[in-house]
Amino acid sequence: MPTAAPGGWTRIDSGGYGMRSEPVDICIIEDDAAERALLFRRMRDGQFRLVEAEDGETGLAQIRRHRPRVVICDLMLPGLNGLDVCRQVRADAALDGTYIIVVTACREREAKNDVLNAGADDYLVKPYDAEELAARLRNGLRINKLQEHLRRAALTDGLTGLSNHTEFRELLKREFARTRRYGGVVSLLMLDLDHFKAVNDTYGHETGNQVLKIVARQLGQLVRDTDVVARYGGEEFAIVCPETNMDEATRLAERMRGTLARNVRLSEHPQLSLTVSIGVSASSDPTVHSVSDLINQADHALYLGKRGGRDQVVRSDTRGEIKLGAEIEIDEVERLQKQVISLSKQAKELCLQSVWAFVQALEARDPHTAWHSRNTTFYAVSLAKAAGMPETLCAVIGNAAMLHDLGKIAVPDEILQSREPLSEQDGAVLRQVPLITCKILEPLRIFEAESVIIHHLRERFDGTGYPYGLVGATIPIGARLLAVAETFDALTSERPHRPSRDIDEAAAVIQSEAGKQFDPEFATLLERVVALQRDRWIIRIQRTRADLRPVLDACLLPPS
Repeated sequence: MPTAAPGGWTRIDSGGYGMRSEPVDICIIEDDAAERALLFRRMRDGQFRLVEAEDGETGLAQIRRHRPRVVICDLMLPGLNGLDVCRQVRADAALDGTYIIVVTACREREAKNDVLNAGADDYLVKPYDAEELAARLRNGLRINKLQEHLRRAALTDGLTGLSNHTEFRELLKREFARTRRYGGVVSLLMLDLDHFKAVNDTYGHETGNQVLKIVARQLGQLVRDTDVVARYGGEEFAIVCPETNMDEATRLAERMRGTLARNVRLSEHPQLSLTVSIGVSASSDPTVHSVSDLINQADHALYLGKRGGRDQVVRSDTRGEIKLGAEIEIDEVERLQKQVISLSKQAKELCLQSVWAFVQALEARDPHTAWHSRNTTFYAVSLAKAAGMPETLCAVIGNAAMLHDLGKIAVPDEILQSREPLSEQDGAVLRQVPLITCKILEPLRIFEAESVIIHHLRERFDGTGYPYGLVGATIPIGARLLAVAETFDALTSERPHRPSRDIDEAAAVIQSEAGKQFDPEFATLLERVVALQRDRWIIRIQRTRADLRPVLDACLLPPS
């Protein structure tokens, strides 16, 4: 049970592993009881919830149980030390976004670098100023809140507020795994609005959107707290029902069908009426061996319901009883498959164009971002082609280069527009940019390959990188190549706080880090490509500098 602590803090008793039952703001891991008490006293003016631990193992258990927004961790701890805690937190995808402040009496630069490379976001040396700790704590809470907002935005359908397709798949995967591990059953309902295109064509898309919102609200009122309603796509919804057998799920589906037919009404269009078709499947079906089987069974039952006349519920275990029209010819299926593949390629291109427009819009905040993305794309594709990579991989690397800076939308203006060299703290914020980019791209499943590259962009060849400390060839090849291209552009571009380097100096800097930060093969490849395409690359660099010179001059003016 939580207990009150001085000044409004709430101290939550320690516990073992389990689901996160209450939101927690801060976890303090400190083996010195007096220092722990001091930290609590220094935080007495805040209205936050806390957990504490006196060693690394207990602290890690607290983090996994309560998912705190910020962790304040001592470096020297019995058992797992602060470095081990950082590495294990960063290796756990469920703890993405946890902000870690390491507090220690050690002032050595090497120790600080080790801590930051292990995944810590901030580093504070004892004895520290209480106001400085409070400021860094507020920064950590702010960044975590922003990341949580982005995460929720990436998992929520913007129109209906329901879980989106990505979140639905994760939740269903988790529930299905639970039934296989502990027994029980999970059922799935796939619901489609009948003749919804006619609603859009007759009344307009705004009216169609109103209908979708009403349907979402009605579905939310019909299910239990343990059920999950998601917008599967377009006018299709999915409902995950844990511990619900086929008969119970079918009764729920029939209740939904009747309720929606009665309650989906618009006062401005009294003549509008709506029916739905629903397919039902359950994990207890002996033919269901995976999440994909469960989805396919419900989807096929829904399809049969649509073909059988709509406005009906079809169970996957009785779908053979539905009377169908003429079967689709094999040639027609193959033709449709080819058409879908073609449309998927077109959709990816259109989506890429839209996201690129968003990258360019970031110029309003950071004028260097769009040019950096353009140039990095040019250099990365040039290197990939020179390395003899397949055309498809070259395209994926180029897309990743174009998109990798999207996460800057979450970086404060004072960091992006800084006239001074960045502090360690600001650098830690920027290090999160690729991970934030991946969160933004997560709902766009067509960019899965690109997201893998971007996710590992801050890994180092020697294994001291972020977020997982991968070594050598275990780092995705696209990420190793993109790291060289991105750094080359950063070195040859001017910034308010430092001058640019010429093309040979930049290549030499990257070569000096071969085997440490960069893949030696790609560092050498860069030198070779620079020699072969020197004039072309110099023209590009000079054009970038000329275009950004007015922006740079404005940044260097004294503040008014």
